[in-house]
Amino acid sequence: MVKIKIIRFDSKIFLAILTYLRLRIHLFIITKLVNFPSVWYNLFMYIIYALLGAIMASLGTIFAKLGLKGIDANLLTAIRGIVMAIIVSIAALSFGKFTVTSVSSLSTKQWVFVILSGLGGALSWIFFYQALSIGPTVAVTVIDKLSIVFTAILAVVVLTEGVTLQAGIGLLLVVLGTLLVAIPWEKIQKLFI
Repeated sequence: MVKIKIIRFDSKIFLAILTYLRLRIHLFIITKLVNFPSVWYNLFMYIIYALLGAIMASLGTIFAKLGLKGIDANLLTAIRGIVMAIIVSIAALSFGKFTVTSVSSLSTKQWVFVILSGLGGALSWIFFYQALSIGPTVAVTVIDKLSIVFTAILAVVVLTEGVTLQAGIGLLLVVLGTLLVAIPWEKIQKLFI
């Protein structure tokens, strides 16, 4: 007979793990960049956090693809959303960022944009997991990352941010890379022959 030990989830343990990881990252950066100004430190921290986010997103995609076998994509998306809401809420509570004061201080305009952002994220997940349930993981993920290009276009149009020549070339390469990964080589050759 196999005994299953149930581990009780404790927000203090979660906070301790997050704090430990954050301190380890900070210590690593500090020891490597002792003589660099704080601007460099902040630059490297956002890169490290972004890379950690990318790694976690890729793990989430792989786990989701494995979990999609024999399960409806919408059910998986709903369960994933609940798990993420719990984890993010615990993290926000642990860091003291999710308080009645902070929530009540949001203006109506901020509430509208937070809700619209949540709506966009939820629809993104629904479409992504529908595609992932029927398509190849690499192609679906690469096509999904065209959101980078769409975000840049919307940032120029809506937020009136500029795009440098270097960024424009990078975005063009993202589009070309997406086409090379998502479209079979034979079909690409037919376009030019």
